[in-house]
Amino acid sequence: MQLSYEAVIFDLDGTLVDSLPSFHQAANAMLEGIGHKAVHADEIKSFVGNGQEVFIARCLVRAGANLTAEQLVSTTSAFEKAYDASQKLAKLYPGVEALLQTLRDNDTRIGLCTNRPFDRAFSIVKAVGISQFFDTVAGFETTPSPKPEPSPILYCLGAVGVRESSALFVGDSDVDAIASQRAGVDFAYHRKGFGELTGKRAKVQFDHFDELAALV
Repeated sequence: MQLSYEAVIFDLDGTLVDSLPSFHQAANAMLEGIGHKAVHADEIKSFVGNGQEVFIARCLVRAGANLTAEQLVSTTSAFEKAYDASQKLAKLYPGVEALLQTLRDNDTRIGLCTNRPFDRAFSIVKAVGISQFFDTVAGFETTPSPKPEPSPILYCLGAVGVRESSALFVGDSDVDAIASQRAGVDFAYHRKGFGELTGKRAKVQFDHFDELAALV
């Protein structure tokens, strides 16, 4: 099966970047800072996907933390500082850079659509050496509603001037699959990412980016 797209839009965490070690270290630094036990990496993995606020809330609920509004603000700040300090732990999945270069060489427009804040997302792709490939980036605050709403994907497509029928979205979770479906674009599911896929929402499923490169 050979597929052809004018634009390919990517999710970030669990799709392009294995950032689980960073999330794990930062979350446990945050929890230990307020006197709670560390959480196992497998649980942390399941908390990723709906943005920073939801991630922190899931960690706090799991730990049984009951915070005031002021404590929540300081705890969020502690998480952000710990995450920034742990960014060096994040790594590209094998084959990502080669795929991005192939897409660029074939004049395919490339976007990033993530539920992270824009500045934090861009700092991550810069740190792992792929920021130069993206024609457009949509972060958590770029549109009024983040994924699974379709607006961030549609924002990216509008920015590069490509129709929904000519685009592919690549992600690792039901959040990504639902956003793709609502946006009217094909979806490719990265099985080695953080999330799970229920139902038959994916045009393509792959374990390694070499597989995806062979298709698109």
